[in-house]
Amino acid sequence: MRASTPLHIILALIGAVIAAVVSGCVSWQPDWHRSADAVADTDPSPLLETAERLSLTAGSRPELLATIAAYESVLAVDSSHFTALTSLGHLYILLGAAYTENRTEKVRHYQTARRYNEWAMYTNSEFRARMGEGRKPWEASDALSLREVPAMFYWVTAVMYHFKEGMLLPEKIVNTKWIRWCGVFLKRIEAIDPNWGGGGVQFSLAIYYGVQPKAMGGDRQLSDEYLARAVETGPHWLINRWGRAKYFHVRDRNRSGFEEDLQWVIAQDIHQAGGAYPWKIYFQQDAREMLADAGRYFP
Repeated sequence: MRASTPLHIILALIGAVIAAVVSGCVSWQPDWHRSADAVADTDPSPLLETAERLSLTAGSRPELLATIAAYESVLAVDSSHFTALTSLGHLYILLGAAYTENRTEKVRHYQTARRYNEWAMYTNSEFRARMGEGRKPWEASDALSLREVPAMFYWVTAVMYHFKEGMLLPEKIVNTKWIRWCGVFLKRIEAIDPNWGGGGVQFSLAIYYGVQPKAMGGDRQLSDEYLARAVETGPHWLINRWGRAKYFHVRDRNRSGFEEDLQWVIAQDIHQAGGAYPWKIYFQQDAREMLADAGRYFP
């Protein structure tokens, strides 16, 4: 006869799960004071030029941190500078994804990225007016335009990375609403410019439909269609083949496709490929590491 688990252990396990669920429920909190229509007293152009120059060679953690600091110096002069806000909105994602191991620190970087992108959206006066009425960002997404597409896209990316890398299973269960909110923004972007970001929109939609259960809107066939469209839309962008290998070929146990896509990513001229330089460095480095450790993905 198998020994039963002591009651105090069962209760402790239940308590741990409940605690994780309660503490892991992420709520959206407005933080709109950072950006509006204020006019800067000092010309931020020289500071922006420095930040943009640094971003062209940011291929390591110290270089990325220097670039982030340079963009934040722009905001110190002009808190509503859209380019600085959206640049920080994706560089903090990269800091978490590529250069941070600790889960708590990753979460902090992804949350910072999300806030910068919300502040960028808030520079849209109609969107800001709706926020003043008490709406959430996704509830006012139809007020956003082509100008705000980067902010919407990076917001989605930050949330998806937070969900994947920053949450334990109980937290994911109680925070699935965030994935649905990502879908609202992605569909808004798709309505404005479906080919923005060299297939990045289609790639994110492939993730969106691929990660959700069917009962919650997941659709494997639609996910595969968006993935194929992403590669077709951005034939020279690294993100699509890198992501197809990392997420989809691993899921499908397709080792030959995994190796082929990663070898393609590594072989590309980084200066000719589409996308931001710091991200391209990451995609190629991550591709090398995955190929070198392929047995971990295909045991």
